[in-house]
Amino acid sequence: MGLFGPPDIEKLKARHDVDGLIKALSYQKSWLVRRDAADALGNLNDTRAVEPLIAALKDEDKNVRRGAIKALGELKDASAVEPLIAALKDEDMDVRKAAAEVLGKIGDVRAVEPLIAALKEGDWWVREVAADALVKIGDARAVEPLIVVLKDKDTYVRGLAAEALGKIGDAGSVEPLIAALKDKDTDMRRAAARALGELRDARAVEPLIAALKKDEDRDVRKAAAETLRKIGDARAVESLITVLKDEDKNARWKAARALGEIGNTRAVEPLIAALKDEDRDVRRKAIEALGVIGDARAVEPLIAALKDEDTGVRREVVKALISLYRAEKLDETDKKIILAHRLEITVPHYDIMTTGLNKCGFNEGSHSDIVAIEFPL
Repeated sequence: MGLFGPPDIEKLKARHDVDGLIKALSYQKSWLVRRDAADALGNLNDTRAVEPLIAALKDEDKNVRRGAIKALGELKDASAVEPLIAALKDEDMDVRKAAAEVLGKIGDVRAVEPLIAALKEGDWWVREVAADALVKIGDARAVEPLIVVLKDKDTYVRGLAAEALGKIGDAGSVEPLIAALKDKDTDMRRAAARALGELRDARAVEPLIAALKKDEDRDVRKAAAETLRKIGDARAVESLITVLKDEDKNARWKAARALGEIGNTRAVEPLIAALKDEDRDVRRKAIEALGVIGDARAVEPLIAALKDEDTGVRREVVKALISLYRAEKLDETDKKIILAHRLEITVPHYDIMTTGLNKCGFNEGSHSDIVAIEFPL
């Protein structure tokens, strides 16, 4: 530390001079020096800094307090938990937010109840970070208070609580989240649908189907389709088939994707119809789904789709036909239909172009003459 000026934090940090940096935490002439000293101590990761940084949580300057909290988050020392809990009631919102964030990072269960209190009483920004911290800690004690927050007057906070409940993954959240599918706010309904996707509980299937059919907001419908995909329940098939005709193209391709993953053969004919959808992404997802389902009815429609105007769509057709060929569900007649078009079946990139389709799953023998050539563009 110099005799005629402030301490040089960068030099102290470069020398790993922990004692010098601790002294700089008390340099009263500049809050910038104190804040930078706290930051440097966090980066050096030396436990000698813990107590001085805890003391700095009472610094008169809010920037120094935030810097000390951030540094304690790097050190992750359990002795800092109680002082950080106290900082949740700091007069400065940014300090409270930083304290909540670091408590989540440390992950000590002692912070659960104070963070729950912050959800109920804090500013919306603090509430956001508190909810995220509770997710990181992952303690079941947070579930009931978060369920209460699903009815908070602030829409954003309600959505945040739904997201947190989904990530914590407690089955007790399912029914409250199902109820939230009828929230007056579209963002909240979407958040509830997404959270149910994390839980993947069969109890949510029928309410999600109702949202898929009736919700006026397309983003809610998309979220419902995506969650039904994750749950994978066959009860959703008929409703997802309906969504293949939704006015929103994103809803249509999510439905096609979901139908492929559920894998029910009832979806084959509607997916074949979707091969003529005006949107290429919908066509690609329908093709992918047909390849996954592996039904012989898809062979000829997929071969016809080899003439699609979009290169990416044709590429998906190739992959789907390869999948169908490899599937045990096809008989020899269907395989011969695919083989009759072998000169059209190629992907103009990476390994398929260079190694030939027999490297992608065609058996050696009577069908080993399949070769790779590029699509005519």
